[in-house]
Amino acid sequence: MPWTKHIDPVTKTGVAIVEVGGYDGVNSLGKKTRLDLYKAFQTCLEDADIHCFLLVGAVSKIQSDDSIPGRNFSAGADITEFSTMGQDEDDEYVPNLIELLKVVEDSKKPVVAAISGVALGGGLELALACHVRMASMAKSTRLGLPESQLGLIPGAGGTQRLPRLLAMKRGAKVGIKYALKFMINGNMIGAKEAFEYGILNERIFASGDEGFMKKALEFAVWYGQIPSLPDSRRLSQWDIRDVNGVQEVCAAMSKSLPPKERGGEASHAVVEAVKACTLPTFEESMEVEGELFMDLLLGSSQGKGRRHAFFATRSVGKYSKVPPAVKEAASRHVLMTTPPSKLTVGVVGAGLMGSGIAMVFLYRARCAKVVLADIYPPALEKGVKWMESYLQTQVKKQKITAQEAAKLMKNLVPSTSLEAMAPCQLVVEAVVEKMAVKKKIFSKLDQVVASPHALLLSNTSTLDIDEIASSLPPHRRPFCAGLHFFSPAQVMKLVEIIYGSQTAPETLYILQHWVKKYMSKVGVTVGNIEGFVGNRMVNTYSAEACLLLGEGQATVASVDQALLNFGMVLGPFQMGDLAGNDIGYYIRMGKGLTRDGDQPPKNRPASLRYTELGDDMVTKLGRLGQKSSKGWYNYDPKIGGGRKPLHSPEVSAFIAEFVKQQPKKYASLSAQEIVERTLFPLVNEGFKLLEMGIAEQPSDIDVIYMYGYGFPPWRGGPMFWADNEVGLKYLLSQLERFYEECPGSPYFEPSALLRSCVEQGITVEKYYKMKRATPPVSRL
Repeated sequence: MPWTKHIDPVTKTGVAIVEVGGYDGVNSLGKKTRLDLYKAFQTCLEDADIHCFLLVGAVSKIQSDDSIPGRNFSAGADITEFSTMGQDEDDEYVPNLIELLKVVEDSKKPVVAAISGVALGGGLELALACHVRMASMAKSTRLGLPESQLGLIPGAGGTQRLPRLLAMKRGAKVGIKYALKFMINGNMIGAKEAFEYGILNERIFASGDEGFMKKALEFAVWYGQIPSLPDSRRLSQWDIRDVNGVQEVCAAMSKSLPPKERGGEASHAVVEAVKACTLPTFEESMEVEGELFMDLLLGSSQGKGRRHAFFATRSVGKYSKVPPAVKEAASRHVLMTTPPSKLTVGVVGAGLMGSGIAMVFLYRARCAKVVLADIYPPALEKGVKWMESYLQTQVKKQKITAQEAAKLMKNLVPSTSLEAMAPCQLVVEAVVEKMAVKKKIFSKLDQVVASPHALLLSNTSTLDIDEIASSLPPHRRPFCAGLHFFSPAQVMKLVEIIYGSQTAPETLYILQHWVKKYMSKVGVTVGNIEGFVGNRMVNTYSAEACLLLGEGQATVASVDQALLNFGMVLGPFQMGDLAGNDIGYYIRMGKGLTRDGDQPPKNRPASLRYTELGDDMVTKLGRLGQKSSKGWYNYDPKIGGGRKPLHSPEVSAFIAEFVKQQPKKYASLSAQEIVERTLFPLVNEGFKLLEMGIAEQPSDIDVIYMYGYGFPPWRGGPMFWADNEVGLKYLLSQLERFYEECPGSPYFEPSALLRSCVEQGITVEKYYKMKRATPPVSRL
């Protein structure tokens, strides 16, 4: 990490320009960076020609999937060090972050932090230890303390310096409340908001890196002329006088948080740390912060789950190394050589999903033109109106200006003809989940899309990608894949990228690139099987939940509440109502599992454990879910915008009568039993998908369930949960018991991989780490 000396020609003021990082793509504060900073301060403090320090982020020359373009101040601590806390006796002294920040703050010479790009976690804590904070006012400047998302709290003074600063700038009640929300939510803010709340002292209005550095240096020269640095520049010396105000705000915040046992450990720890701001000395406050941080780091299973979730998300798509030949070939495709702002893409189907996908291309990727086609004019009109409304909502939220919204709508090309797809380089089909319809559309796309290398993608959630691709001529099939968005597409972060037997590895590489870089989503590559990974697993979960009702072992409320208490965002019946109960019904009908009037099911074996309760809800009661204002619950447009689930006497009575007709009677299940009966088969299916190679690694399944199905991130995902909370031995024994009791439910039959892990006494995560020791054969 270089530092340079600048002597102002007019004032003769000397400034040490110290660059932070340079060893990775995000300037993390690992050992090398901390040692460089420490040495720079030791040297420059003794140099009489230097009057001020200017800290800026290094422009990283390292390019990786995690790199953030441009000059970034610092993305924070290197969290891989958390598992190797401590230092060998023979090592050169390397200060920890707390020690380094004390050196910075105690400097007798002014230290100016000039922030561009990101200042996150320890990076922002470093800036708070500086005597002056300024930042580029560019949109790319982002500040945050996201440690709570890792199950931790800021551990280098962030919970102490930030509240002191904001309490002084905005008053104790307003300042402390903002500081708490800032740290608990872990969200990033822009430079404008940071300046308004007093986190920044100065603003830099300049274009380009050269302009930014010039302005930053001018400020540093000015501050370097201060004859002596007052303690008022050191946040550790600031006192909070309104102790009662702090306690009042903290008490109110505690009441609003989820309980500690339901993912709230880190959030409550933030509150406890901030309370310590009122202790007599900064050292005492830091002691409390340190104890809370170490308790979470070493003793919190929630923290371990959240950190697993973080690394799992980063590891998506990295297991199989991409051969250079694939990268080179993919790099020549127009989708890689041309920015979205100069490309035309298309979406077929203007329904809720299709319009949402079109919005992703329009608003997130900012494509030059987005063609939205639907052969039904009313559906197209409805989709376009929804898109207009969505953009107006973004204007009201001040995400974009009215002029930008108008410009985006001009980039939308609605059409009732597939002929409009001719110039598209990428097309996503998002129509009804019927194979015949999809094949007809792909056959037509082959005729109208001009480029033979355009990506032709299906948003199918369950159907066979190979059969869809069969409607295309051989030369187009390598460019055909699945791109499964989750509803609502403009909100949900997850996308499943599904490869067929003829999908080219270059196609997958391009999609991974686009999903992450331009759509700002998490793309998980999975194999081609009915339901892929997410829906194939959730089918077992939903099926068992419905069977528990039909057999009288639980109620709609008891099942959903058990899963909500577990930490799921939605219970299975709430989820069914949101997605539409008719979707599952039509899938079952397509498999021949449902009755056709009085006719018996075509393909339902007598041995299959099955309940017709879900079918009857759709066919006899017409309870499709939120879209019909009635499903497993009632929905009132006047209450919660028509989305709040309300008890349905009709459903309760219908289920009670249905259960009466069943020949066998069962006892009611406890909440824990409900969790095991619904989630254990889901996890078991995950093991089976790993066996088949449909999912590449357990953490991919965890990512899919956290981002797509509301699995609590503090539990780390279903596979991590099974490894670390449930225990595979217990999981296996329960599945064996369930399968013995319910032989008609094949999803209870334990997977061979699960048995193998238990026999070896290892977790499935360990199994795959051992597997990685042998270089994998890449699908790309």
